[in-house]
Amino acid sequence: MRFKRQEPFRYQLGQPLSAELMASDGQHSVLIHDISPHGMKLEAKSRLPFSREGSSVEISFAIGGVSLKIGGRLVWERPFAHIHYYGVRLHVTKQEEENLIEAIKRHAAESRRMQ
Repeated sequence: MRFKRQEPFRYQLGQPLSAELMASDGQHSVLIHDISPHGMKLEAKSRLPFSREGSSVEISFAIGGVSLKIGGRLVWERPFAHIHYYGVRLHVTKQEEENLIEAIKRHAAESRRMQ
């Protein structure tokens, strides 16, 4: 079986992480369910402006004690009952990727200590 995702790792958040997403129609509060250096899965209570070509967005969130603001594009959408799930392909520089990886590692370590 082949997988589309070719990520070095994808961190599944035990508790979804709050974030703000800026899209063409304004700002939305979303929840991040999982994250990797190049993508994330989001949950939104209302529909976001999604198109098959990929809608540009900017996501602001804090993880591992670091506040981040990263650009990306919505690459898939899955409605489920009264919520919508989205896949985001992040546009990161090498330095942003390294910062994100370190922040995810710190968050994972903090989460293990709290259990």
